Amino acid sequence: MTEHKVSGGYTGKWALVDLSTGRVEVREAPPHVYKLYLGGRGLQAYLIYQHLKARGWLKDPLSPANRLVIGNAALNDTAIPTAGRGSCSFISPFTYSPAEKPWLGHRPPVFGLLTHSSCGGLFPNMLKRAGFDQLIIDGKAEKPVRILVSEGRVQIVEAEAELFEEVNGRRTLRRVSETTDFLSRKYPGSSTVCAGPAGWNLVAFACLTNDYHRNFGRGGAGAIFGSKNLVAITAYGRELPAIFDRDKFLEKARAIDDSVSSHVHDSNWTASFRPETGTTWWLDRAFNGGYLGQKGGYLPWHNFDEGYFDPELYRRVSTGAFLEIAGKHKVCNRCRHILCTRSATVSHGPYAHQGVRPEFETIALWINCCLTDRDGIFYLNHLCNEFGVDTMTFGSVMAGVMELREKGWLPFAGGPEFGQTASMINSLKEITYGNSPLGQLLARPTDLVIDELVKSVSSASPEEIVRCLTTAYAGLGYAGIEPKVFPGMFTAYGTSNRGRGDHTYAWTIQAEEGGLTGAENLAAYVVGSQTGKALTDSLGLCDFFTEDFTTPDFLEMYRALTGMEYTAESLKECGRRIYTLERYVNNRQGRRRDYDAFIPPKFTEPLTAGPHAGRAIDPGYYNQILDAYYQQQQWTAEGLVPDKLLKNYEID
Repeated sequence: MTEHKVSGGYTGKWALVDLSTGRVEVREAPPHVYKLYLGGRGLQAYLIYQHLKARGWLKDPLSPANRLVIGNAALNDTAIPTAGRGSCSFISPFTYSPAEKPWLGHRPPVFGLLTHSSCGGLFPNMLKRAGFDQLIIDGKAEKPVRILVSEGRVQIVEAEAELFEEVNGRRTLRRVSETTDFLSRKYPGSSTVCAGPAGWNLVAFACLTNDYHRNFGRGGAGAIFGSKNLVAITAYGRELPAIFDRDKFLEKARAIDDSVSSHVHDSNWTASFRPETGTTWWLDRAFNGGYLGQKGGYLPWHNFDEGYFDPELYRRVSTGAFLEIAGKHKVCNRCRHILCTRSATVSHGPYAHQGVRPEFETIALWINCCLTDRDGIFYLNHLCNEFGVDTMTFGSVMAGVMELREKGWLPFAGGPEFGQTASMINSLKEITYGNSPLGQLLARPTDLVIDELVKSVSSASPEEIVRCLTTAYAGLGYAGIEPKVFPGMFTAYGTSNRGRGDHTYAWTIQAEEGGLTGAENLAAYVVGSQTGKALTDSLGLCDFFTEDFTTPDFLEMYRALTGMEYTAESLKECGRRIYTLERYVNNRQGRRRDYDAFIPPKFTEPLTAGPHAGRAIDPGYYNQILDAYYQQQQWTAEGLVPDKLLKNYEID
């Protein structure tokens, strides 16, 4: 194939950083790879696949062989609303179950799944201004380092002593805000993404943070930084992306901008809620059917035992309760109209602080821990940002451990308790700094936690322990929608490429509330949503972008920006190619139907309260949906990607 340089949107440059040798190589990106995979998530899946194919499939995600790729896409830093999302991809150290166990039904090992994490803020766009689409990071440095990307140059720099402190006798990274402040003073106008102390201490669900509270959240990217002795990446540049046909691009961009604006101002669109409530509007919808909802009754409670609880308790953590502490907007770079993030202030009491309002999923999963202390939730969110801990996975882990303690099956003094904010804060600190045996244990992937508990708890069977831990068998952790209520959403949870329980790759709630039923229909909806989300992440756009990628306006805009021409069908094929490649990598990492079909035992136990009382996961029906899903994805009945499909999608 004849190669030409990219024409617009992209910088056309990748930097390969080998921390083991200290070598940096800048490469011109092959345009045909952009054509097939777009950028962001899709391109990163390709780069990791090529690495693993050459080096061997990964058995230890915390080894130097785990490649981490961080970067952007063609639309980043352009006039398109919400074009500020960056991508970070790697093999997750949390979705890890390295040995067959009888209490997991003798399912085969899973050695970490290919994980993409999305993040807003300034860093993704600043990296492009600095001259690079992707940083490809391999190896492990001998001593702590950071990476500086500035005006077309990439350097590996020894990390300063000021970035570290001693906590309980261990040398560890300082809090995220301290690292960010230090590097911002050193490089005025720059943006930094960094690990926190949790990542440095190899907590399996540690995240990466930029702009103080924007996170590459799920999967454990912070632990990958820690495993590589990498502290931070700082980027600075002033170069805006080139445009293939500027006049046409600006014309189409204005039309798209106008359409997004009109949807935000239309009360029949859920986008209209975001400037005021952000994502917290889902609290009222999930609990009592507000905000264009139906019956509610699917906000998880007491480790997913219920989807409904005392309304008086709910009022303390409702959409309105979080509106009471909300302040000015604090939006991502290049965001217009949606404006979902707002500052927040608690003025009095033990949790007084200024920060940002937590997101729905964070709040919902801490309500699942029976926390109804709004101010405590706000402060816990602040601490997670400071320590570099994924709030969602932390909530899932805490709920399971709280149930173990409630039943007397936790072989440690102390530990978190349902409804007790202070105990949860203490557990967060213990996990982050590893300063207690329980904290050290809970920092590990769930199946390794189960191994230890089975050895030390004689009063419970292994199966009873597994029942408490919904992240068992390499799960990523279920999101803030009660899984028992929506079989389509449970299918989305079960088939998400980045791990069982993830909600971002498909979202079925509105459709199922609107009457979507039937195995074939639910499977088709999930497949279509997963294709669309692969495109969203690979284009550098926010999930809340309101427009259809397959309209003539969008396709003409994209051609005017990049010089690359797509039809509606060929663009959708890119989404299917990306999802299939990710699945193939995960197949090689051990994922098959056994993983998708695993149902945490408590999800088969019916709800007893609220409008969905009696609902539970029906294993037979779920497997019918899985059958239909695999057929529509053109995978085998065991969930494997056949070689023929790789060839059809031009996956080398």
